[in-house]
Amino acid sequence: MKRPFESTQTDHVAVAGTSETTPWLQHTRWAELFRNRSLEIIAATVKQPALQLSRNYLLGRWQGFPLWSSAETEAQLQIILHGLDLMFDRARATLDRTP
Repeated sequence: MKRPFESTQTDHVAVAGTSETTPWLQHTRWAELFRNRSLEIIAATVKQPALQLSRNYLLGRWQGFPLWSSAETEAQLQIILHGLDLMFDRARATLDRTP
C-alpha cells in the first residue's frame, strides 16, 4: 500500500521526463511548477537587473504578449543585489580574519 506522498511523487515522476526525475527535482517539484510556462521568460528573470534604472526590462513574450519588469522593480533589485554583495564581502572578510 502506497502512502499519499509516494503516490503524489509517483504521479509527478510520470508527468516529468526521465531527465527531470532526479531526487532534487522530485523534491522541489520544479517540473510541475514550470509546466506550461515559458522557460525563456523564467530564465530571463535570473539576469542582473538593467543598469539603466529608468528603463523597463523586457523579460520575453508569452502567447504573443510582451512581459516587462518595471523600472521600479529593476531599481529595487539593484538595491537588493548591492546589499547581497556587501553581505557576502563581509562574510568573506570575516572568514579571512578567522584563525
